[in-house]
Amino acid sequence: MGRLSTLSFALTLPLLNACDTVSQKDAPMATNERSQAITLKGPAPVSSPATIAVKATEPAVPKKPRSLCAGKLSDAGHALPKKHVSRASAKGAPELPESLPVASGKWTWLNFWAAWCAPCKEEIPRLLGFEQKLQASGAAFRLSFVSLDDDERQLHDFLDSQPSAGLHASYWLKEGNEREDWLKAAGQNPDAPLPFHLLVDPKGKIRCAIQGAVEDADYAEISGIVSAH
Repeated sequence: MGRLSTLSFALTLPLLNACDTVSQKDAPMATNERSQAITLKGPAPVSSPATIAVKATEPAVPKKPRSLCAGKLSDAGHALPKKHVSRASAKGAPELPESLPVASGKWTWLNFWAAWCAPCKEEIPRLLGFEQKLQASGAAFRLSFVSLDDDERQLHDFLDSQPSAGLHASYWLKEGNEREDWLKAAGQNPDAPLPFHLLVDPKGKIRCAIQGAVEDADYAEISGIVSAH
């Protein structure tokens, strides 16, 4: 290499090193490096404590006991129809009297139910228990069931399947005129949802209509009604 070339190379080498230094200094850092650089420049940021939303537990509001017959017992009452009512019994069970056993100095609870109705079937043992307790206490009380089943075989299958302490016989308002005429004469809606109940006083007058299944807590009111009147 000649002296001129050697001199030119010697002058160029520092410039190349300087360019390389500048390019490395100004080049953008990788994401991880930038993050580390920021962290090292100053004290780590103080993270705020995590906020946990805690919903205050509200005290449970005690359920008010419902009133089955509030304001109804003062009415004169609606006469129970004397129209025909069919009957259904389990195999080997005694047949019910031809007419609904009402009046005769006793309060009568009529439960309208069906074998396809789950709430109806669930409350049957409860109602039978109510009757047993009331009669044991000396109350003049009787319980009668009135089926609104459309399918005769389903009704009989249910009665046949009952345990020894269950329901083995029921009055039955058959689909059609028998059901509609009787319920209309009793002042009730033939298409009312099941179950529903009628409380008939010792003179045979409907004094209270209750919609829906009864609950254990309803016993106190029923007992009070039949014991006080």
